[in-house]
Amino acid sequence: MVFGEVSSVKEDLETKGMVFMKTNDSILFSPGKIGGITIKNRFVRSATFESVANEDGTATEAYQKIYESLARGNTGLIITGMIYTATSGKSFVKQIGLHSDKTIDRLSAVTETVHQHGSVIFAQLVHGGRQTQLQGMRPKAPSATRPDLIYQVYPRAMGHEEIVEVVKGFGAAAKRAQKAGFDGIQIHGAHGYLVSEFLSPFFNRRNDEWGGSPEKRFFFLKRVYETIREAVGVDYPVTVKINVDDHTPKPGLSIEEVAGHVRRLVEMGIDAVEISCGTLSFSMFKQIRGNVPARAFAKTKPLLIQPFANFLLRNVFPEKRFTFEEAYNLWACRYLKAPMGNVPLILVGGMRNFQGMEKIVKEGEADFISMARPFIAQPMLVKQWEEGNEKPPVCINCNNCLGALALHEPLRCNRNRKF
Repeated sequence: MVFGEVSSVKEDLETKGMVFMKTNDSILFSPGKIGGITIKNRFVRSATFESVANEDGTATEAYQKIYESLARGNTGLIITGMIYTATSGKSFVKQIGLHSDKTIDRLSAVTETVHQHGSVIFAQLVHGGRQTQLQGMRPKAPSATRPDLIYQVYPRAMGHEEIVEVVKGFGAAAKRAQKAGFDGIQIHGAHGYLVSEFLSPFFNRRNDEWGGSPEKRFFFLKRVYETIREAVGVDYPVTVKINVDDHTPKPGLSIEEVAGHVRRLVEMGIDAVEISCGTLSFSMFKQIRGNVPARAFAKTKPLLIQPFANFLLRNVFPEKRFTFEEAYNLWACRYLKAPMGNVPLILVGGMRNFQGMEKIVKEGEADFISMARPFIAQPMLVKQWEEGNEKPPVCINCNNCLGALALHEPLRCNRNRKF
């Protein structure tokens, strides 16, 4: 194709709303580093539960296809959906685990496939704590607080030895992740799972070495980090995802307390921090803003009460309270980025506009841009942008992908495609 033909094609596409750019000029396509790992661009697939594992926590062919698609789409860093570290921390039926050596081989095939396409992949490690459908009516939690109406459980306070055992599980799971070929670890310290629960004064009402002050509430994450670091060594990237606001009915984490935690993590040697917000139990749609798929969530209840459940959900979670806005966690970068020094900050939360993302990275408010729902609809999104099509993601924040997960269906976008 000669230059004139290329120009003609470009002009034709521009009339259809496809705006072209010089990709080499965008900082979003420049490499970045997390620890000793070089990421080929500044795009991160934020951890997204897949609901496609076998019951024993091993990876399926569908799981591998999800990550192959993301890597083929030139996603720089791919963070897996949450991987449970111990059977006591499993939250969902079709959740991936690193609780056993038996899970390593199939995950090795996943990491090998991702690497073949030049992407980097981190394993997100989690213990579900009180947010579980599988641990009976009395799941483990920092404190025995009020019943959880979303998960329909009444959490019980963990004993000291139970806490120590869970911490050890993180270290063992991290070692397995390293053996499986993952390039690094992300500790899931957000969204109301166990690490997040220990950090939050809303969930953690203890008055022992594990709670009672910001420093003591941080101690669980500190021990998890130290145990992982002992297992994987000083050169292996270890990162964390943390809430900047729990959006709980009574005060949870404040930005001042989060800033203190981030400073401690930096001093300890953390390799990157991803910031997010909200908890599944009390503020799911503050975490993932947009429409509320009440009908899908109501279908998780017995048939006779589904109409009532639908009505109740629409009243408890009115959509007007969760109107989508772009970059809704950006405000927190202004509190956290400077104290982090050279440690990368990863920003997630309503990232949609290419020029806006570019401005955020160029001005140093964040180092990497992380997205979840857009990659469900378009795993090839980064490649599309890299090839010159700056069109925004097709995701309209309907959140029906969440509704499908609530029904134990595989991760998919109802509007556009599925993996």
